[in-house]
Amino acid sequence: MRTIAILNLKGGVGKTLTAATMARCLTDDHHKHVLLIDDDPQGNLSDCFGVTDRSNSTWELLTGGGDYWPDFVTDLSPLLSIIPADMSLAYADIRREVVDLRAIDDLRQTLDEDEAYDFCIIDLPPSLGLATQAALFAADEVIIPIRLDTFSTSGMAQLAWQVNEMRKLNPRIRVAGILGTQFLGTDEEKDIHRWLHINAGMPVFRQTIRMSKPVLGSVNRHVSLLAHSPRCGAAIDYRRFVKEYLRGVKKRG
Repeated sequence: MRTIAILNLKGGVGKTLTAATMARCLTDDHHKHVLLIDDDPQGNLSDCFGVTDRSNSTWELLTGGGDYWPDFVTDLSPLLSIIPADMSLAYADIRREVVDLRAIDDLRQTLDEDEAYDFCIIDLPPSLGLATQAALFAADEVIIPIRLDTFSTSGMAQLAWQVNEMRKLNPRIRVAGILGTQFLGTDEEKDIHRWLHINAGMPVFRQTIRMSKPVLGSVNRHVSLLAHSPRCGAAIDYRRFVKEYLRGVKKRG
């Protein structure tokens, strides 16, 4: 099982949409078995899929309740499942003494042994708190969605530093790539994308994700973007991005 953390310290860059749509691409187009973990106290990923029962959530997992993983999993389809989140996760940094930083990694190892899933995708909050640290401790790869503007790209050095620091605890972790989102096709965005390829010091996906109006409708209706508007620019781009990502996985082995 390959575990992917969707990370950026800025909000509003499309982390949750990327996690949700990437999962749907992997299940619908590539027939992979995927587990989503909502690791954000806002619970937006859980909201995307209309999950209302969050009695066994990521907070319970982090505080020592993950002995039997099926208790935590909500099945969304035959190939897609989620561990939901709610505002309980906001207590992680306040009640540090009860948080087990190895909990998600222990879950990863159990799922690996059980061959339960092909991919685990973790949607992270825009912070470097304990919930994020626990996810990075477990992750094989990090995908960094960003808007292609100066403000969004200025935090790349800090993200690179954080991933490098995490390698002291998790030698497996690497950056799979930076993903440009909410792309309008302006010359400035294209220049920033080219600059990232040369200067970011991390891999950058060639595919970008266009800004598309149907995204909001899919979120409001708790429907996959691929089902809601399969021909919109963002849906097409996410499918192309996932193909690019999988080609990279094949090369890396």
